[in-house]
Amino acid sequence: MFASFPQENRRDSQLVDFFRKQGVPAQQLMYLKDQQATTRRVKAAFTSLLSKTCDGDLLFFYFTGHGYKSDDGHKTFFAAYDAGYDIPGWSTESIIRDIDRYFKGSRALLTADSCYSGSLAVQIRKTYHRVSYAALTSSSANQLSTENWTFTEMLLAGFTGRAFADIDGDGQITLSELAEAVREDMAFAEDQRSSFTFTGRFSPGTVLARAELKPSPQVSRRVEVRPGGGWYHEWYKARIIDGRGGKFKVHYYGWQDSDDEWVRPNQIRNLIAPRDRWLTTTLSN
Repeated sequence: MFASFPQENRRDSQLVDFFRKQGVPAQQLMYLKDQQATTRRVKAAFTSLLSKTCDGDLLFFYFTGHGYKSDDGHKTFFAAYDAGYDIPGWSTESIIRDIDRYFKGSRALLTADSCYSGSLAVQIRKTYHRVSYAALTSSSANQLSTENWTFTEMLLAGFTGRAFADIDGDGQITLSELAEAVREDMAFAEDQRSSFTFTGRFSPGTVLARAELKPSPQVSRRVEVRPGGGWYHEWYKARIIDGRGGKFKVHYYGWQDSDDEWVRPNQIRNLIAPRDRWLTTTLSN
């Protein structure tokens, strides 16, 4: 019923690798993808993992793929591998219910990169929960999401302490700062409205990572660039991720890291949008 995701440049795999490198024990990490992620297996694996948790644990949840709504629009489902007309997907309502029932820890950070992913935020706001939640998603509960990795790329950048994710340049990245970076990315690059909410004792000021120092004050800016030395006639949306010697390194939204390149200031136009006006400027170091 749903098209498969591409196998190249998968950011979900990179996210899993990050947690492994941070020393998360294998028995505390569950990663299912593609054919492994049938509805039955996902639900069973999730409840099994939750039942092994301990007091004080923090749960990190991430889903990427397709999201869809029931025919009456009242329920939202994440599409497992075999989800279709005969087999329903994984409802966001059941995800919260299982966490409340089986998770022995105190805080849960929920993230999702899919259509209607903001349903997670809606669910945690509905009633009082024993668990303190934070939800950060690529779209609202009623909005489609693109198939680009823009949301997950910023999630990775925040966890790994990339300089461009440190908006205020104070050397650390908080949850609320990451949410703001996601909001600006999704609005600028994907024309989407991301979702962020928190409940109970989950502080938005939670520090996620120590950040690299910014080599240039222009790092973090979202701009439009003419790639390939300026020979391209079109402008592409990008983010400045480095700046040295009067040049800037940019990452193009929706492109792979191998496409990152150093460009000159005359290849960049900086878009500032007060209300509905666009101002074109040139950057300098």
